[in-house]
Amino acid sequence: MPFKSIYLLCLAFISLLYSQTAGAAGDAIVWAKNPSPPFHIMNGKLKGYGICDVMTDKLDVLLADLDTSVEIYPHPRVNKYVGEAENLCFPCMIKREDSGTYTYSDTTMRYPALGVIIHRSFLTKLELSENTPVSFAKLMSIHTLAFGLPSARKYPDALQSILNKQIGQPHILEIAGTEGPLRVLRQIARGRLDYTIDYPSVLKYFSMTEHDDSLVFLPVTEMGDTLVEGAIGCTNNPWGKRAVGHINGVLMRLQQDPEFKENQAFWLNVIE
Repeated sequence: MPFKSIYLLCLAFISLLYSQTAGAAGDAIVWAKNPSPPFHIMNGKLKGYGICDVMTDKLDVLLADLDTSVEIYPHPRVNKYVGEAENLCFPCMIKREDSGTYTYSDTTMRYPALGVIIHRSFLTKLELSENTPVSFAKLMSIHTLAFGLPSARKYPDALQSILNKQIGQPHILEIAGTEGPLRVLRQIARGRLDYTIDYPSVLKYFSMTEHDDSLVFLPVTEMGDTLVEGAIGCTNNPWGKRAVGHINGVLMRLQQDPEFKENQAFWLNVIE
């Protein structure tokens, strides 16, 4: 091969390598956090110790070559902006197949199965027992029970498919605003709503911070002991795909971090 051709080939390779490196260095990740404890905790004694607060703090360190920043939005606004192709990564999502809106990271964590959260006084009335599984579909069929739905909340398919059949009915009450899951539990404790679906960690945060043990968690038959895989969802565009690539590249190191594991054990009862 002539010297000139070799020279041009080397030059092209160096140029490609430089462009890829420069592209990575110029990338940024914008975390879209919504005030929704215990996922993101914005105030109080546990401020910054939310499930996804610690995760994003650790990722910021692992992705130190990238610019990272935080925007705080209510959940519906996150979905709105991502739908408009604004560059955002939503840290606390259920892992799903990529959609036209979101592209997802590999699994970041595994949540214990969701279940019904209901006032303790309803157990006898509905012939239920604490820690005994109940059918979500059966509860949904009782239209005299008011179900509290945090605005923009989506559940695993086994539960969402049941809820979708009832959306729009008078007994499904959507609660808008920040701290949606916590606001729903407060309404249940005050007798204004009857039950909801959420994670055990949400009830744990409520009981700890409200000093209120009036609510109980019941497993649902539709979920059993199935763990829910969590993931980071980023805007499904070239920026988001690069962001997910960067995140996936450090997840193994994240999951071995002692403080991350300690946080998981505290909120999710994950002990390795």
